Amino acid sequence: MGTRLHDLDAYWSPGLTLTVRGREYTLPLPSAELGLWCRRLAEVTGEVHNVSSEQEIQAAVARIEALPQLPGDLSLPERVLGDVYQQMADNGVEDPYIQFCGQTGYIWIIGGEDAAERYWTSGGRPEAQRPTNRKERRAQNRTRTGGSRTAEANTTPPPASTSGTTSPPTQGRKSRGRRKAR
Repeated sequence: MGTRLHDLDAYWSPGLTLTVRGREYTLPLPSAELGLWCRRLAEVTGEVHNVSSEQEIQAAVARIEALPQLPGDLSLPERVLGDVYQQMADNGVEDPYIQFCGQTGYIWIIGGEDAAERYWTSGGRPEAQRPTNRKERRAQNRTRTGGSRTAEANTTPPPASTSGTTSPPTQGRKSRGRRKAR
């Protein structure tokens, strides 16, 4: 006799819970059709971004048009949020918030809970989590490699000497090179 696995309900949460303006909204697990449709859409969308010729663009668009039609004339947020869409609208949640929740739900369907959380916490801008300047990037790289440098190695070296060199004068500006002794 083979191994018997427990009921999946013991491992899966009922859905994805989003908090908007202090209220919790739980997106239900997507139907098999919606999950497959979202994954196919993501795959084809990725192809569109990687095409280079007119022929490849036409083939990618044809694949998008060939995606199976889901029942109803619904937007992506309406489809992904399900009944939660109407709950949010009834509670006066603004459209940009609903759209963002729908996009987060889509990310959840195609990428899982971790991907949805990264999208949510970055405000939909994954680049927002990256270091913004060279100093922060260097600090992050040192943290990743686990190495630490001495304080001396972290100081900026002094600028190279420019004595004995001059730049040609520019129009409307005097040369800042050394003056010749008279």
